[in-house]
Amino acid sequence: MKNVILIFGAFLFLIACNSKNHRYASDAPEIETVKSGIEAYLNADWERWVMQYTDSSEIFHNDWDNYRSVDQVLAGHKTMLSYFESYGFEEGRTFYEMVINDSGEKWVYFWGIWRGKVKETGRELSIPVHLSKQFVDGKNVLEYGFWNLSDMLEAIEEAEEAASEVLESVTE
Repeated sequence: MKNVILIFGAFLFLIACNSKNHRYASDAPEIETVKSGIEAYLNADWERWVMQYTDSSEIFHNDWDNYRSVDQVLAGHKTMLSYFESYGFEEGRTFYEMVINDSGEKWVYFWGIWRGKVKETGRELSIPVHLSKQFVDGKNVLEYGFWNLSDMLEAIEEAEEAASEVLESVTE
């Protein structure tokens, strides 16, 4: 009887060790979708950027309560990026992870350092960014993004003031 219990215990141990119920991944199709979306953003390839979303995706950037549609976020990206002569994520300092939570939801997390140089002033910004993206059937259906907007808004205000000063000097 003792041998049967030992064999059964060893059998259960082997099954537990071979379980393929991975909850964390650094390589998954959803991560590749996020990487493709980031690359599209960096290249201003907006047609490719929107492909990661559904028509009903909800995007919350720096706001827990009010979501924006893909079209609204796209318009915001285009407006904001028009103030920059260059932008991108710091190479070697971007991280991706996919998690399957207790409810079976797939979430991809992205961390990176966004860098940009303002056209009018030459001011350089460095802003940590975190994105949490929920995937269903390979599409991003829910997204939360957080970064500190204060430096960016200040830089844009400075750029507008500099452009206004240039315009005044030309028209005088």
